[in-house]
Amino acid sequence: MFACCFQPARGPGTDDEHMYMLQGQTSARKQESAQAGDEASEGVIQAGYQNPPRWVKDEFMEACMLCSVQFDLLKRKHHCRGCGLVYCGGCSAHFDRVVKFGIMEPVRLCNTCSDTAKSENVFYEKHLPLLEAGDLFSKYGLLRKRLVHLKFVRAKNLFQYQKVDPESRNYEGEVKAIPLDGITDVREVDVGKDNADLGLIIMVGDQEYRLDAATAAKQQQWLEAIEGARNVRGAMLAAVREKRAKQVEQENEEIKRVSENLQKMEERRTSFQEDRMRRRAEKREQLRAKYHLATAAS
Repeated sequence: MFACCFQPARGPGTDDEHMYMLQGQTSARKQESAQAGDEASEGVIQAGYQNPPRWVKDEFMEACMLCSVQFDLLKRKHHCRGCGLVYCGGCSAHFDRVVKFGIMEPVRLCNTCSDTAKSENVFYEKHLPLLEAGDLFSKYGLLRKRLVHLKFVRAKNLFQYQKVDPESRNYEGEVKAIPLDGITDVREVDVGKDNADLGLIIMVGDQEYRLDAATAAKQQQWLEAIEGARNVRGAMLAAVREKRAKQVEQENEEIKRVSENLQKMEERRTSFQEDRMRRRAEKREQLRAKYHLATAAS
């Protein structure tokens, strides 16, 4: 699922969204031509990774979805480009890029999406290229430590590491994996252990992966990058769960509506049958009275 969230974005469904995507692509091409020489070293992501959300139809919205202020000629409606919901100007006064949607020019964002965009932009532009490029670490094993190359494979949503020969720099042995969804904690090595100022710990349940970086700067960069990947992944999963919950709620509402309609139809059918039987009985009584016929009981 994480992999699909990182795939290039397809065209959005509305004209305004398409306009902003085109702005992002145009800006990306300008930056690419201006930084063609050092783009690879900086690792700046220029393409979108997710589809922008569809906008809520504002003609059905009478109040801000955050502060509930009523819209009028002075309180105008504004769409947040991060979530597609409708807000007043005060609740959507932030302007920033949304790199995950390929929007490289500042656009209007609500308070929540503005905070999210700040951290996610850093991840997509700085941390993700670092993780995908990978780096060398000293990994502690049961008996000794060895040099390994660690990198993030977004297509598989996991970190891969493989032993590297210190002299020839050739890869050796099998490729092993650390699933991103399985990571429960990322931290520095406890103070007091050897080389603690350069080590980082990746916890997957009860299993511990200790990796020592070559420099303190690399250690800090990878700690921030892995934690950023966990946060972005968590936000994506939360959004998926929320979307599914809304779908389930809509399905339940539809089932409830259909059930109520069926119940009303059954009540009308029963009422119609009872009314028809009553009219028939009245008609029979009228005929018996008219022709002085005895009832079946008599």
